[in-house]
Parts: sequence; C-alpha cells; structure tokens
Amino acid sequence: MIRVSKSATGRLIDIHGWTAVLFGLALYVVVLTGALAVFSHEIGAWSVGGHGIDDALAGPLDHRLSELTREVPEKYHEELTVSQNAAGYLVAFFHTHEAQAGGGLPEDVGVRFVIDPANMQVVSREEGFADDLPDVSSSFLHDFLVDLHVRLYTPDPVGLYLTGLLGLILLVSAVSGFILHRHLIMDMFLSPRQKLRELRARDRHTLAGTWSLLFAVIVAFTGAFFSFATTLGLPVIAMTAFEGDQQKAIEVVIGVPEEEDPTPASFIGLEPVIRHVQTSEAAGSLPVFVLVEHMGRADARITTFHDPSDGALFTGSHVYSGVDGSYRGEKPALGKSPSLGSDLVSLMGVLHFGLFAGFMSKVIWLALGLATCYLTYSGLNLWCIRREKSTGWRLMSRLNDATAYGTAFALTVASAGFLLSYGRVPEKVVAWTLNGFVSGVIVSLVLALLLPSGWRTQQMFQRVLGLSLIALPVLRLAMSPGPFAVHGLDLTLLISGLLSLIAARRSGADRLRATERVIRQEVRHG
Repeated sequence: MIRVSKSATGRLIDIHGWTAVLFGLALYVVVLTGALAVFSHEIGAWSVGGHGIDDALAGPLDHRLSELTREVPEKYHEELTVSQNAAGYLVAFFHTHEAQAGGGLPEDVGVRFVIDPANMQVVSREEGFADDLPDVSSSFLHDFLVDLHVRLYTPDPVGLYLTGLLGLILLVSAVSGFILHRHLIMDMFLSPRQKLRELRARDRHTLAGTWSLLFAVIVAFTGAFFSFATTLGLPVIAMTAFEGDQQKAIEVVIGVPEEEDPTPASFIGLEPVIRHVQTSEAAGSLPVFVLVEHMGRADARITTFHDPSDGALFTGSHVYSGVDGSYRGEKPALGKSPSLGSDLVSLMGVLHFGLFAGFMSKVIWLALGLATCYLTYSGLNLWCIRREKSTGWRLMSRLNDATAYGTAFALTVASAGFLLSYGRVPEKVVAWTLNGFVSGVIVSLVLALLLPSGWRTQQMFQRVLGLSLIALPVLRLAMSPGPFAVHGLDLTLLISGLLSLIAARRSGADRLRATERVIRQEVRHG
C-alpha cells in the first residue's frame, strides 16, 4: 500500500480516468490485436487450412535457390533473405540497397519469390522496392493482424508514433492504478459484490487490474521502446553522435563486416549450415529467418536468426562462412560483441511477444492481454456509469461497447472475407479482408447507435460476436479439413462463441432478477 494525500489521490484518479477517456478506445484496439498477435503464426496457418510445412527451412532449398539466383540480375545477389511465412510458404528476397528517386536512406530493392514448399514451385514473382511490393496473399490475414497492432494499419512513421504514444499511456495508467491500489495482495482474491451495479463494475475492474498490472507495465514499456527506437531514437543518436549520418549510426549500432573481399568464390548453400545450426550447442533449433550476404564472393556469410530455444530466454543469431560453412560465432542483437545492452534489447523482444517459455508463455500472455482489454473497457465503462445522466457520457458508453465488442466482431468478419476469397479469388484477398473489417466496424457502430443503451446493447453485441465466432470454424472447415493444430483453433473459436452466447443469456437473466428485486421493494414499501 502506497500512502498519498487526499489531494494527490484525487489528481491520480483524474489522470487515471481521463487517460482512459481520451485514449482508451484506441488503446483497446492495440491491446486486443496484440494479445491475438501472440498466436499470429497459428492464426496464419489456420487461415489457409494448415497448407504449409512447418519446418520447410529444414528441407531441400539449395537446388531451387540456385535456379532462382540465375534468374535475377547480378546486382540483386548482394543479399538474400529466406523465411517461412505464417501460411507455410517460403519467401526468398534477392535484393540490394538503393535510394528511391526522391532521395533519402538506401532501401531494399530486388526480386521476391514466394515458393510452395510442398513442390518447390514458384507461386509468385515480384520486383521492386520492398515497401512497394504487393502483399503476399497467403499470409495477409496474419500480416493484417500484426500491422493493426504495430501501427493501427496507418502509414509509417505516423502509425509507430501512435502506438508508441498509446504504450506510454498504458504505462501511465498502470503506474497510477498501482499507486491507487489500497490492498494489492488482497485485491488479487477479491470477490465482486453483486448487488449494486457500480460496486460490481469497480470490483471487477480492480480484480482485472491487479492480475494484469505487471503485464501491462512490461508490454507498455517494451511496446513504446520498439515504436520509438527507430522513428525517434536512431535519428536523435545520429544527430548527436554522428553529425546527422543515420547510415553510419546504423552501422555502429547493428554492426557491419569489418573486411570486404569481392573475389569470386563458390557458395556453399544453406542446407549444410541449417543442418549444423540445428544440432549445435549454440542454437540447437531451426532458424526462423536466414540472411545471406555477398553470395558468390569470398566474404560471403550466412546469418541465422532463432526464436528462444527450450530452456533459453533470449533470441539468437549465428554467423557462418558462405564459402566453407565454418562457424564464425554468435551475432548479438546490438553491436559486434555480446553486451548488457544487447541482452536487454533481446529481453524486451521476448517479453513483449511472450516467447520466453514456448507455448505456455504465449497462452499466459494471451490471457493477460485479454484481461488488460477488459481492464480498459471496464475502466471507461465505470467512468461512464458515474456520469450516465449526461447525454454525452451515454454516447461514450455506446462507443465503448462498439469498440470492445465491435473490434473483435470486425476481426471475425475480416477473417471470413479472407477465407471466402483465398481459395477462389486469391488476387482479391487484400480487398475482401479489409472490406470485411470495415464492414464489421460499420455494423458495430450502427448497432451501438440504434439499440437501446445499457445492458441490452451489450447483450446484443455478445450474441452477434458469439454467432460470428461459431461461424468462422464452420466456414473454414467447409474449405479444407486441415491438421490437428488447425482443428485446435477451430475448437477454441467454437468454445469462445458459446461462452459469448452464455454471457448474453446470463446478462439477461441478471437484469431480470434485478428488475424483480426493484418491483418487490416497491410493493413492500407500498
């Protein structure tokens, strides 16, 4: 318990409440999509019926990559990145670095291939600057969910500024809420009072806030760091330490090869390196991303990037010679040698995305993320309940319901748009997915404005959301059966939909009992 004066408590309550009023709706969207993005890879695999091979990077790569290398201009051999997207397809990007016509920093430009790992056939070939290339249709649902979380699907750097600001707002709310807690440990086991609406809402808000407090601080700080590190941090470092030279700042922070040797040399390929890094003590896992630099030269090198392996806390990167496959050592996240700063950056990554303990930590992060969503929703709802006599606050309450339930509903409609278009008109996947999301938002706003306010609006939203969640696995199963992991997500959606319908029925029954109590009291007092 932190003791503060009565006046300080009042100011903290104002800060805590008004931050929710001013930023709560946008914050809810970022937190909800972030909680779901923890399982974005699984959602991506589910969206295409588990089509891909999970360990495609461990399969035969070199023959197909060698053929593609001969197809692209030699200038694009400077770098090659190979990864597996959420749908299971391999994405190979041969590129170099050039400034766009308008000037600015050099950007990646080259040829991108999307490859089906089942038969190693090229699904699509695109050429141009990386930021201008069309979306990969097979992973668009995954990418849309991540972009909505990272930048609210707005252009950079505006989107990163917005989410970074919202991260700081969440941090302020968490800290002020912590100070306002009178009995932090006792509140972890609080039983919400059922008789009075405002007391029940406050107790549930306190309970959710107590359990998600540490999580909110962690994701708020790390999220703000990732949003501002490149958009503000790097330019400031460049101006203060490198006379405005951002490229030089990047080289010092990230690290570059110390020596270059353009002498032609045979490239060893990726397969022997991946086999070695999978069994080595340093990594012991399949990489999620591979970078090849200076292919076909004596200074060629291969860098593999890994999620935390079993028993490890940090992500890892390992460097190999591209000529003989010899191991060159571990590549830290920052700089050229291991350091405390590099470990801290790696730690922030795994903590923000919940990667530190495999599947279990992702489940916990999802649960705490949803608790933080409820915390945001209930806090604003509580603020509106106390001012419900005002027309403006009643409208805010409706917008709060539309955001809380409507965002989830809009995501289900976007998913339905993806499912309906992917197998039939894949070239329209982007349009159908985005139009589905916008349609879900519009329907939610209409329901919030037209329905009677209060519990009936919430009940209708719960029913609509429940039915849409149940419809999703039915729609996906009609397309392809998929493996067990995909069926696991189908089952999760079905259970979530049923729980939403049960909540709608209970809210109606609770309201009926409350009405009966009021009638009995009026009869008793004559």
